[in-house]
Amino acid sequence: MHETLDCLDAIAWVQDYLKHELTPERTAELRAHLERCPPCFRYVRFEQRFLEMLERPAQGCTCPEALRARIERELSREMEQG
Repeated sequence: MHETLDCLDAIAWVQDYLKHELTPERTAELRAHLERCPPCFRYVRFEQRFLEMLERPAQGCTCPEALRARIERELSREMEQG
Protein backbone atom coordinates (compact mmCIF):
# COMPACT_ATOMS: atom_id res chain seq x y z
CA MET A 1 0.00 0.00 0.00
CA HIS A 2 1.28 3.48 -0.85
CA GLU A 3 2.09 5.53 2.19
CA THR A 4 1.04 8.75 0.51
CA LEU A 5 -1.46 8.57 -2.31
CA ASP A 6 -1.26 11.83 -4.21
CA CYS A 7 -4.22 13.77 -5.54
CA LEU A 8 -3.59 12.83 -9.18
CA ASP A 9 -3.74 9.13 -8.36
CA ALA A 10 -6.76 9.65 -6.13
CA ILE A 11 -8.65 11.46 -8.87
CA ALA A 12 -7.68 8.77 -11.38
CA TRP A 13 -9.30 6.14 -9.14
CA VAL A 14 -12.54 8.02 -8.47
CA GLN A 15 -14.72 6.50 -11.18
CA ASP A 16 -13.63 2.96 -10.31
CA TYR A 17 -14.20 3.76 -6.64
CA LEU A 18 -17.73 5.01 -7.29
CA LYS A 19 -18.49 1.88 -9.33
CA HIS A 20 -17.07 -0.32 -6.53
CA GLU A 21 -14.39 -1.67 -8.88
CA LEU A 22 -11.29 -0.97 -6.79
CA THR A 23 -9.54 -3.67 -4.82
CA PRO A 24 -10.12 -3.50 -1.07
CA GLU A 25 -6.54 -2.25 -0.64
CA ARG A 26 -6.95 0.60 -3.13
CA THR A 27 -10.34 1.48 -1.66
CA ALA A 28 -8.68 1.79 1.76
CA GLU A 29 -5.90 3.94 0.28
CA LEU A 30 -8.35 6.24 -1.42
CA ARG A 31 -10.55 6.57 1.67
CA ALA A 32 -7.50 7.41 3.78
CA HIS A 33 -6.52 10.08 1.25
CA LEU A 34 -10.05 11.51 1.22
CA GLU A 35 -10.02 11.78 5.02
CA ARG A 36 -6.97 14.04 4.92
CA CYS A 37 -7.64 15.90 1.63
CA PRO A 38 -10.75 18.13 1.64
CA PRO A 39 -10.45 19.13 -2.06
CA CYS A 40 -10.41 15.50 -3.20
CA PHE A 41 -13.22 14.67 -0.79
CA ARG A 42 -15.35 17.46 -2.27
CA TYR A 43 -14.54 16.26 -5.79
CA VAL A 44 -15.60 12.68 -5.00
CA ARG A 45 -18.78 13.91 -3.33
CA PHE A 46 -19.59 16.04 -6.40
CA GLU A 47 -18.97 13.11 -8.78
CA GLN A 48 -21.10 10.82 -6.61
CA ARG A 49 -24.02 13.27 -6.57
CA PHE A 50 -23.68 13.84 -10.31
CA LEU A 51 -23.89 10.10 -11.01
CA GLU A 52 -26.89 9.78 -8.70
CA MET A 53 -28.60 12.60 -10.57
CA LEU A 54 -27.97 10.89 -13.91
CA GLU A 55 -29.43 7.64 -12.63
CA ARG A 56 -32.59 9.32 -11.36
CA PRO A 57 -35.49 9.42 -13.83
CA ALA A 58 -36.50 12.80 -15.20
CA GLN A 59 -39.58 12.71 -12.98
CA GLY A 60 -42.16 13.20 -15.69
CA CYS A 61 -40.40 15.98 -17.57
CA THR A 62 -41.35 15.92 -21.21
CA CYS A 63 -40.34 17.86 -24.23
CA PRO A 64 -42.85 20.61 -25.16
CA GLU A 65 -44.95 19.58 -28.16
CA ALA A 66 -43.86 22.58 -30.26
CA LEU A 67 -40.20 21.71 -29.73
CA ARG A 68 -40.83 18.04 -30.49
CA ALA A 69 -42.57 18.97 -33.77
CA ARG A 70 -39.71 21.30 -34.72
CA ILE A 71 -37.11 18.59 -34.07
CA GLU A 72 -39.10 16.07 -36.09
CA ARG A 73 -39.34 18.54 -39.02
CA GLU A 74 -35.62 19.21 -38.93
CA LEU A 75 -34.79 15.50 -38.82
CA SER A 76 -37.12 14.83 -41.74
CA ARG A 77 -35.41 17.59 -43.76
CA GLU A 78 -32.01 16.15 -42.96
CA MET A 79 -33.08 12.69 -44.06
CA GLU A 80 -34.57 14.02 -47.29
CA GLN A 81 -31.33 15.87 -48.12
CA GLY A 82 -29.50 12.64 -47.59
